[in-house]
Amino acid sequence: MQPFVLFPSMGEYPLYDDAVYDGLSAEDSRWRAYAEALRVAAPGRVVLDVGTGRDALWALVAARAGARHVYAIEASPAAAAAARRAVASSGFGGQVTVLEGLASDQVLPVRADVCVSEILGTIASSEGAIPILNDCRARLCTPECVWIPFRARTMIASVDVGTPALDPSCEPLMNRVLAAAGGAFGPRLCLGGPAWSALVSAPAVVESDVFDSRRPPPLSEMSVEVELVSGKATGLLLWTRVAVASSGREVDTLDGGTRAWAPVYVPVPLAGRVRAGFTRRTGDDGVHPDYTLAVDGVPVWRSPHHVLSQEKGVTGRSSN
Repeated sequence: MQPFVLFPSMGEYPLYDDAVYDGLSAEDSRWRAYAEALRVAAPGRVVLDVGTGRDALWALVAARAGARHVYAIEASPAAAAAARRAVASSGFGGQVTVLEGLASDQVLPVRADVCVSEILGTIASSEGAIPILNDCRARLCTPECVWIPFRARTMIASVDVGTPALDPSCEPLMNRVLAAAGGAFGPRLCLGGPAWSALVSAPAVVESDVFDSRRPPPLSEMSVEVELVSGKATGLLLWTRVAVASSGREVDTLDGGTRAWAPVYVPVPLAGRVRAGFTRRTGDDGVHPDYTLAVDGVPVWRSPHHVLSQEKGVTGRSSN
């Protein structure tokens, strides 16, 4: 039986449902790292939670840790309403304010001393963390703000996974992704299965974005080329590593310790020594990136966020 299956990446779109939120509430390595960082940073401080979600998860962890006040932003009206209910039932209603709408539309009565967010994707920047958090940094946070996470990286490696097929149970999700993207589209495909065991090259870094206030803000657009050396490979894998705090072990998508941030698979036969080029460009919505991968200078994968970017010539060959 083929140990690997494919399913569409969906975190870039407003598609989170109860199953996704239940997974994000699981007390895995990611949850423990975030909770510990907030227990250290939040006491006595004003905290901004960007993308608080259905359960106001990190807002309530911060409140329980002794935050002076928490402002929790949520763009989805349904998730914001659920977050208000979660806050009210927790007993922290006087300490947590849920703000519905985009972070870019918010104005706070005071600047935040701590900013926590989990708007990271299957490719670290794919949910728009860079422009969103750069805007928060400029308007909503103090110059000394503590940023959780501290850093997000995207890794790349050659893999041998045979010929994985799309999981048939994902057809409803695929249809929702296509609708959210605006129509006929080649969405990014994530790999399910023991991905770490499939690596046939050493990993390399193609994104490394540090959110710490002592560093320059991350750039929305970038390009990098790395060398990969492997035996026979069926494709390339992109995955996320997150340093929630400036010290401590990174949370890695592939180590089995978290259900978040599934790896993205790009089918392209490889062997030997190759140069893999990764390019990130801001999409036409000003938030979500479009990506290109090249092998030895030849584009092999162009992945826009949505159909309009595709029609404007950002894409060629899609990810499926």
